[in-house]
Amino acid sequence: MNHSELEYLRELICETDAEIISLLATRNEVVKQIGEYKKKNNLPIFNQERENTLRDFHDKICSEFGVNKNLATQIFELLILESRKVQE
Repeated sequence: MNHSELEYLRELICETDAEIISLLATRNEVVKQIGEYKKKNNLPIFNQERENTLRDFHDKICSEFGVNKNLATQIFELLILESRKVQE
């Protein structure tokens, strides 16, 4: 691998990171809408059953894509905590 190939790969990482951040922003907007729905309908923010369903879904997707489940679990635990804060 030469220097220009390394720079190209680094640029791909930056582009991928930008996509991830864009998706986080989209997710956050959806979370806000869910929070509004819950408030209007007097539903609790915390829903253990839904969070368990999400965790199972994340594990399944990690297996399909060959992604480290521990890494994904750490990331999504942070996202779930942030989702609760946004919905309050």
